[in-house]
Amino acid sequence: MTDRLVRLLEFATEPEVYFVEYLKVRAGDGKGKVVFVLEGKDDPKFYTAKFGAIIKHAWKAMSVGGKQKVIELRESIRKHPRLKDDFVYFFIDRDFDDLVSSDDVYVTPCYSVENLYCTPRAVERLLEAECGLTDYEIENREQILRFLVDKYESIQRSFHSNRRTRLANSVFLYVRKVKNNKRISLDKLVKLSVSVEESLRVSLVKGRYFIEGRESERQEFKDFVKTSQCWDEVSRQPALRFRGKQEILVLRAYLDLLKHDGYLANFTQNNFGRRIKIDNSAMSNHVLSAASQYAETPECLHEFLNGVNEKVCSVQMA
Repeated sequence: MTDRLVRLLEFATEPEVYFVEYLKVRAGDGKGKVVFVLEGKDDPKFYTAKFGAIIKHAWKAMSVGGKQKVIELRESIRKHPRLKDDFVYFFIDRDFDDLVSSDDVYVTPCYSVENLYCTPRAVERLLEAECGLTDYEIENREQILRFLVDKYESIQRSFHSNRRTRLANSVFLYVRKVKNNKRISLDKLVKLSVSVEESLRVSLVKGRYFIEGRESERQEFKDFVKTSQCWDEVSRQPALRFRGKQEILVLRAYLDLLKHDGYLANFTQNNFGRRIKIDNSAMSNHVLSAASQYAETPECLHEFLNGVNEKVCSVQMA
């Protein structure tokens, strides 16, 4: 450990692993480089391309393994006498929390970045690139593309209105908002699985925590669903506010329909005279990597990153 790193650690009350990693970044790259702190290991799939396209300065991204760790790291850095003015910015998912405003914290406008992968526009861009539908020599190209996007939107709407989907998300919201339990893994409450052939099928497995609390909290939960303004707001914007990991399940199931012998590949062959399929048959197994490149950049992210550029420039020119 370098002398500089030791001196920096003297000011840290509890130098957790991710704080030490940040110090290593700073010790190696100096204070001039912008550092972006992300939640999870999959977040760089979305963010790094955005940083590369918008940020005009040298930068480095690091993932710390969770929203709470991002928040804790920010607190440690901003209280540190030698680090508090660093060019470091923090990126977190909104989840079911209220939107917060801060010059150094970006919060997604939806539940998580995964929701951005699942918009109809993102799916349209994916279909154009992965199914060869940018070829204007394809007869009925626009008609085929419109049909496929409409089919996706129909499946997505069915998923959002499905009673099991709504139960799962209302339970998640209840646990986070009413019980104020941030520690329990949502997957240990209920877990959804999705399959699609000609129609959507949603299955739900109830976890131990759900089963244990079902009887004692039944009435309180029912009252929450009936009267909660928060649930009303979330349920009216399911594509944005429902849990992103579940939205990805729908996209994965949809992409399976476009494998060589999938339902949609066969349907396009029979009805449009051309088999439209995804050449990479394993894409649905790596959907986060595949879909992230087609997600649009939210306007609020544009504004946040342009603000980073302006701040770094103003300080360096001072």
